[in-house]
Amino acid sequence: MKFDFIQRSIRISAGITILFAPFLFLYLGASHALGFMAGAFWNIINVFLLYRFLKIFLSPSPMNKKWGVAAGIFKFPVLYGTGYFLLRYTNLSLYGIMAGFSLILAVFLLKALGVYLSGSEESPWVFGNLKK
Repeated sequence: MKFDFIQRSIRISAGITILFAPFLFLYLGASHALGFMAGAFWNIINVFLLYRFLKIFLSPSPMNKKWGVAAGIFKFPVLYGTGYFLLRYTNLSLYGIMAGFSLILAVFLLKALGVYLSGSEESPWVFGNLKK
């Protein structure tokens, strides 16, 4: 499988977040909508940085590891500190944050299920074809 499974999932999750935002503002209010968007974008950035970190360090070909180190440094203290700040010091809806946080996980599940049910040769596991 190509490395585009996670990249496509990230793009789809960002699109769903942007698509849902006006409806959430309209029907649930600003606190829920902003919480959903914050949780979704936080987890999208989290998955992207984890993907880059693992892709660089687990790749069989030699790659520039500086980007992987920068992703690791940004991911753990900065991104998780931002998550703590969002939960502790904002008035965003906790339910909205949890729903947004789980959005990309639902996209992963549905995409993997679609690949499995379609019976295609493409494996849903991202790092399955690293070894050649």
